Amino acid sequence: MSEKIYEMITNRMIQLLENGVVPWRRPWRVGAAVNWKTQKPYRGINTILLEPGEYASFKQVSEAGGTVKKGEKGQFVVFWTWLEKEDEKTKKMTKIPFLRFYTVFVRP
Repeated sequence: MSEKIYEMITNRMIQLLENGVVPWRRPWRVGAAVNWKTQKPYRGINTILLEPGEYASFKQVSEAGGTVKKGEKGQFVVFWTWLEKEDEKTKKMTKIPFLRFYTVFVRP
């Protein structure tokens, strides 16, 4: 699964570069990409993937009583964390990386 996410990020970077945008160069802008519900700024690779604005997942929009326009294309964001799992042989707790992506929609 993580290979798919890496491929998605690479494809997005290529798309931005082909459109004349160097994603790691930031022109003077006010604001950043934030989660609409929590108002927390996105971090990591998401700062490059998203333009400034407020973003919400389909679930967050639905829970707030809103709708996403049919055919609306969202943008993906990446989430990762460490999960703890007990090794069956040694009975020691080990940490394994957990990586996934979500589709978010910009607030108009």
